[in-house]
This record gives sequence, structure tokens and C-alpha cells, in this order.
Amino acid sequence: MMKTKISLAFALAAALTLAACGAEDTAESTTPVAEQEATTTPTTPATTTTTTPTTTVAEGRVFVGADGVETAIDDISRIVSLNGDLTEIIFELGLGENVVAVDVTTTYPADAAAMNDQGQTVGFAQQLAAEAVLRFDPTLVIGDQQVAPPEVIEQLRGAGVPVVILETQTTLDGVETKISQVAEILGVPAEGADLAERVMAEINAAQDLAEFDDSDPTVAFVYVRGPQVVFLFGAGMATQAMIEGAGAIDAGVEAGVFGPAPLTPEALVAAAPAVIVLPEAGLAALGGIEAFLQLPGVAETPAAMNSAFLAYDEAYFFNLGPRAGQALDEFVRDLYPDIDG
Repeated sequence: MMKTKISLAFALAAALTLAACGAEDTAESTTPVAEQEATTTPTTPATTTTTTPTTTVAEGRVFVGADGVETAIDDISRIVSLNGDLTEIIFELGLGENVVAVDVTTTYPADAAAMNDQGQTVGFAQQLAAEAVLRFDPTLVIGDQQVAPPEVIEQLRGAGVPVVILETQTTLDGVETKISQVAEILGVPAEGADLAERVMAEINAAQDLAEFDDSDPTVAFVYVRGPQVVFLFGAGMATQAMIEGAGAIDAGVEAGVFGPAPLTPEALVAAAPAVIVLPEAGLAALGGIEAFLQLPGVAETPAAMNSAFLAYDEAYFFNLGPRAGQALDEFVRDLYPDIDG
């Protein structure tokens, strides 16, 4: 297969702080590891955008966020989105024109990713500054529990800006909740229901496809961003949902890892993953698959012995947004190349 929170919120923040270093990467599908340096052509199936008239003003409503704060929402004409997955949902609901700024984890769709290059960015939302948000004169700020520090959220609210904080979703079932909540906040519940139905159907289809193979491979997600940044992801991470959703065993979870943990050779060898999944940009920053094989412990794994490495754009693989079903389907087909479906 050469195709190649500590709390949950804190764990996610630790991993995604590292991911922000590569936020300039665009969202692409799987690239064979052996071919990464030879091609930059995205292969992700195009996501069909829901056609929705742009809504600039929402009727007054109140939404109770994951932090227990009731937020009155009257105007969605100038949205600042603080998470890449939430940005994707907003655009997929047809309200991308209302977004005036994003954070650096937004890498998809292209129009949203371009906002970072055009100066319409608040930087990294887990190291947020109130001034970075207020300069865009937002009528609504939306983020999840990974946004930090909490003092900045209170500064924004103190300045009269409506800020909605959603629960961080790390399960496949949570994708539906996330989409429905964003749609409710933006006043387009019908469009949200349609989008959630489509995405969940794609997720369910991918899970059904995985059932055609009963090999139950052990899969490790190893986060790399250069030789000094190497983590094994475990329980509570969105990667667990993807691995287990594909009918595989999460090596990090089996090893007792919660969140992201610094990878040790002993832990990796003991986990004995049959397949190792890596982030494309991080693998490239490390120097490619040959450089990865030089890391202590990697060569001793069954994955290395069988050249069983898979690399994905990280936002595509574990954002758990509108493309979650597509990503899971691709992962299943890559994991079980002989599957019929």
C-alpha cells in the first residue's frame, strides 16, 4: 500500500497549534506518499455547494453556546469564523459572502483559504487577540471550544460583539450536530438539514463499505511537522473517529494515549501499526517518507516493513466538516485496496 481536552480542548489546541504552521496548504485529497514531490494535483471530489440566497440579516434569535452563554443574533452580514471546519460549513450553506475574516486553519474552500493571503485573517484562533477580530467590525463571531484564551472572548463580548462558542465535535455523529447548529445560528435550518442529511449519508455509505473487509487493521495517526514535532494521536481526537469509522483499530487508543502525545520509539513499536497515516504537509516538511523512516522506531513497525503509509491533507482528513464522508470513503478505499464497492 505504497499509496502513498490535560482536557480535550487543550489536547486539540496542542496539536492544532502545530498544524497552524502549515495552514497555507490547500485542502487536497490523498496523495501517494511516494509521489508527493512529483505532483500537486488535488484529487478530492468536488463538493457540491448548496445553493442558498445570501442572508445578510437574521431574524432575532438566541443561541446558547457550549460555554452556557446566551447570544442574541440579529445580524449575520459580517461573520468572523474562528475554525476551518466551521468556515467550510458556512460556505457550504451558501453564506460565504458574509464571511469577512477567518483564522489560519481555514484552508478550504479556495475562496475562503484565499482570505488568509488577502489579509482577511485573525491569525491563529487558539492564540487570539481581540484587536485582530475587532478590526473587521464583525456582527457575529463563531468558533468552538478550542478558541483561546477565554479572556479574549470576554473582551469581544464586552465590546458588544455577539460571540457564539460551539462544542468541539470529535465524532462522526457530531458532524450532523455541528452542521445543524451552524445553520440554526445563521437562520437557515432547512439548508442545514439538507446538508447534514447529505453528509451523514456519505459517512454512513463509507462505513457500510468498510464492513466488506473484516481484517481490522491497526492504524496509527502520526502527526509530524519536522523532526522535532512528532506526535501519536489517540483517544478524543477526530482521527480516532476516522480510523474507527473505517473499521480499523486506533493504535494510539490501544496504547492508552489521550489526545496527542509525543511519539517515542517504544510506544510506536509496541503499537505495531499495520498502517501509518500522516499529514501531507507535515510529511513534506519532514523531508518525505525516507526521512520519516529514519525516525527512531518507525522502521520496526509492520507498516514500514510493508510500505503501508497513507498521507492526507489534515483539514480534509480530520476537520469533520462537510467533506467528512468523502474523506472517509477515500480512506476506506485506500485502507482496503481490494474492496469491491
